[in-house]
Amino acid sequence: MTKNNRRKKHSISGKRYICACLLIVTMLLIATAAGCSRKPSEKEIEPTEGVTESLTPKPTETSELTKTPDTPGMVFTPSGISGRVTFTGNTVEVSEAGIGDTVQFGSYEQDHDTDNGAEAIEWLVLDKQDGKLLLLSKAGLKVKTYNDEYAEVTWETCTLRGWLNDTFYNTAFGTAEQERIVTAKVKTEDNPESGTEGGNNTEDKIFLLSAEEVLGYFNANDLARRAKVTAYAQAYGGTVWDLLDSEFAGTIGNGWWWLRTPGNNGNGSVAVVTPNGVIDYNGYKVDFFGKVIRPAFWLNPEP
Repeated sequence: MTKNNRRKKHSISGKRYICACLLIVTMLLIATAAGCSRKPSEKEIEPTEGVTESLTPKPTETSELTKTPDTPGMVFTPSGISGRVTFTGNTVEVSEAGIGDTVQFGSYEQDHDTDNGAEAIEWLVLDKQDGKLLLLSKAGLKVKTYNDEYAEVTWETCTLRGWLNDTFYNTAFGTAEQERIVTAKVKTEDNPESGTEGGNNTEDKIFLLSAEEVLGYFNANDLARRAKVTAYAQAYGGTVWDLLDSEFAGTIGNGWWWLRTPGNNGNGSVAVVTPNGVIDYNGYKVDFFGKVIRPAFWLNPEP
């Protein structure tokens, strides 16, 4: 091989070597750039415990608004007893009712004939405050113990309170009627004769009157203080006065109705109103059967 041919061969080999080196360098640069710019794989972004918490969707404003609002601001606090009532004997529409009138609202079995359905309940309007009416059932609607068993209880803890605000409330009133019944703050005073404690204040839809309210709303001889016992209540054990007695003249068919005021004999007893309308502060044992219920509540006259 001539010297010129050898030089040409070496020249070609050198060029090939240089090209190969340039190709390798280029590939390394491309690989490095790709490594810097590529996105991490799913495995690489597997969140840690702390990251998982940050990625978990948090409740939106809407979910907070769907919660049931707190009710304390919606509770009605009566301003006290407005005064003695003069009962008119007139039955009027609820929207037109004033103190002393009678209204019909809700329904409950009363004539002990379930075939004809529940009868409309008659209520006496005892007070009107902030446009709301205080109603008391005209008759003794149900026979029930104040508490299911003998125990030291107050209005707050007695089983009758639970029954009134659940079973009676849902039986006597439909949904539209329930929306008009006000949650009210109820204060139970101590027994004025014995000092037996009345217990804590409560917030109720349905409640019983206290002895103080009976004295404040009724005159001593008001016939409205006396409660006729419905046929339904009598059929299930409601006790009525059925003796001709001068002391209880005009009381035949009347019953004893529970108050929420504790009796003289401690919190194991509760005061009642007798068939002739007198408050018996001694009362009866909380599990005594035969006394009837005259529910009371505050109502919005307009839907």
